[in-house]
Parts: sequence; structure tokens; C-alpha cells
Amino acid sequence: MMYKLSVAAAIFATASATLFQEELEAQNYLWENYKRDFNKAYATVEEDAKRLKFFLENLKTADLRNMAEIRNGGQAVHGITSLSDLSQEEFQSTYLKADVTQKSASAEVTVVSNTVNTSLGLVDWAGVFTTPVKNQGYCGSCWAFSATEQIESDAIRQLGQTFILSPEQITQCTTAAFGCGGGWTETAYAYVKTNGGITDEASYPYTSYYGTTGTCGVERGDSRLKVGLSKFNTISGESDMAAYVQSTGPLSVCIDANNWNSYTGGILSTCGTSVDHCVQAVGVDASTGGYWKVRNSWGTSWGESGYIRLAYGQNTCAITNDPTYVEVFLK
Repeated sequence: MMYKLSVAAAIFATASATLFQEELEAQNYLWENYKRDFNKAYATVEEDAKRLKFFLENLKTADLRNMAEIRNGGQAVHGITSLSDLSQEEFQSTYLKADVTQKSASAEVTVVSNTVNTSLGLVDWAGVFTTPVKNQGYCGSCWAFSATEQIESDAIRQLGQTFILSPEQITQCTTAAFGCGGGWTETAYAYVKTNGGITDEASYPYTSYYGTTGTCGVERGDSRLKVGLSKFNTISGESDMAAYVQSTGPLSVCIDANNWNSYTGGILSTCGTSVDHCVQAVGVDASTGGYWKVRNSWGTSWGESGYIRLAYGQNTCAITNDPTYVEVFLK
């Protein structure tokens, strides 16, 4: 029996479809298409077999997550992604390294004066106050990317200038964090503030993609520094967060991304509350059935061209844990 189900079809399957197939022919067909579509190759037959095992486990997991979305009235679809050849443990230990224990009281709390507008529809700052989607690779540097992206966004908003800044500098040089081993956005901000600024990607390119942090190559007061940071701020509560995003711009946020490795699209409503990943909220629709538009750092092939939508109004994925923005100046 020949199976004509392509990986592309599986990715965009409806939540009611079943991805995992018992028939070996169907499994092998999906696996070979997966490797081709995501340009995957393994050094040994044993490694290929190991990755196939994880792939099939992830299909079962995606099916369970789709059923959970249906039960909860959600709209997200889980399926096959570039991360489908990793075990859940590998995914968590490699990508989800936001260290919530580093959260501090250093950020100044902002009292938002605006009231959230529940009839405004989607306010989306992607491409207005953001740079293109980045890719942290096999390094637990999400916290550095989230902080870098927020500094970029606030530089565009406050200074009227666009910089592609260096997450590698933050990853390698923030001594209070652990590079690819994890960190937190506030720790990153504190480093940039103390160091006197952050340089750009062209001057300090990202080299930690495969999980090796490396050593710091920027000193305080370096002539390459482009943007300085004077203060970082946090906002309390989802309504105030939404009012800020509607009226002002993006926010760095740290969330629970434990089930994001199988996300392919739609509004995610079923999620945990154990914060392990830092990203950026770039838009919000605060109406009934609305959502947060969140920019991830896993490249444009993941999710909705690098973004995910999270159900608004229920603290989905603990999005209210530590929303931050910064005040910057030109070096």
C-alpha cells in the first residue's frame, strides 16, 4: 500500500488529523520526506534509527497536544517541525534555558496609564519596531536574543534608528549568566548597562549556534558599541501589558515553551506555567478570542514564519511572568 502523505501536508493538517501511523511504510515515507524537507542527515545508521524513534514519539505527542487543544476549545495545530528529530529532553535541555531564578527586583515597575482597548483588533509592531526573526540554534541563549531584540525595538522606537545588534556579545560576556547554559533578560540588561552598551551583529557575529558559548571579545567602552541602556522596566498584569503594546511597542517576555517544539500554527491555548524560554511579544489582539503575537528565535521555518500566537486574557504560557522594555541612548 502506497502512502502519499507529504510532510507539508502533515504540517498543515487539521487538529483532528492523526499524524502517527502504525504502518511501517507510512512511517518510513514520512521520515524520508522529513529528512529531505528539513535537510537532515545523520552520520551513522544507528543515529538515523535513534532519530526516527524520536520522530515517531513526537508524532504521538503532537496528536495528544492536538486533542488537548480541541478539548480546551483552542485553535493551535501541532505537527512536524524542524525539531521533530529531538527527544523532549534534548529539546528542553538545548532550547529552553531561561533561568527564572535570575529574575530580580532590579527592573523599575511601570504603571500603565492607558486602558486596554478590547475592540481595536490586532496591533502588530512586527516590521515596524522589530528587526527580522533570528535563530539561536542549538544554544540555550534565548534570554540573550530576547534582550537583544527588545533593545533593538526600543532603539527603533526611541532613537529612530535601526540596528541589528549582537546577541553573541550578551551570550559570551554576561558573567552573571551561563551563555548557552542559560540566563535571564534582566541579567542581560544589567550587563549591557554596566558594560556601557552593545555592539552590532556585523561587528560581533553569532558563533554559538552549535552550543559552544566561546569567550567574551568586547570590553567596557569598546569603540564598536552602538546602543547604551540606562534603565529597564517591567509591567504588572496582562491588561496593562496589552495597553502598553497597543499604545507603545513590543515587550520582552519569558514564558513556558515546553510544548512549542511541535507547534505549526494557530492560536495556542493549552500551555504550562513553568517559565523556561524568553521571546518577544510584538503584537496583541485584546478582543474576545484574541491573542498575543510572539516572535520566537528559532528561525523563520518554525511556527508561523518564526512567530506564535498565544490566547489572550488567560496568561497563556505564563506570559505575564516578566514583561520588560528598556530605555536606551545612542553611543
